Amino acid sequence: MFDRIKLKDVVSDVHASEVLSEGEFRIISLAAFLADIEGQPVKSPIIFDDPVSSLDQDFEEATVRRLVELCKARQVIVFTHRLALLALLEGAAEKETIKPQVISLVREAWGCGEPVGPPLPAQKPKNAIDTLLDRVVKARKVLNDAGRAGYEIYA
Repeated sequence: MFDRIKLKDVVSDVHASEVLSEGEFRIISLAAFLADIEGQPVKSPIIFDDPVSSLDQDFEEATVRRLVELCKARQVIVFTHRLALLALLEGAAEKETIKPQVISLVREAWGCGEPVGPPLPAQKPKNAIDTLLDRVVKARKVLNDAGRAGYEIYA
């Protein structure tokens, strides 16, 4: 069975997508999806790909709170390229004492999707400084072991 968004009390055959903005349509669809899975006994992971695109700030923050709430019952995986969304998710998770795991996927010469730690701009200042200090130690070792060419990659 397929569900669809239908406008109430509309006489003509107008589709919701013709009346609602992209953001309004997305938030209603997302709310319907979340309501549907809440009633299911299955606790499988849920994956979202940039769930807040096209949403205004209020709906974006409400969606983040709802996703973090969902983390209490099941695993939630969110793909995004937006550091602002990552910051919102981490902040909301922290308020709920949930420890998110942030993994970046990068493209390497041998293929795509290589997992690495969070990107430097997405890290809190102390963690970013620790990451930089760790890189300096590695760079110094490469300079001593392999010379300047290898060092410049780290530097």
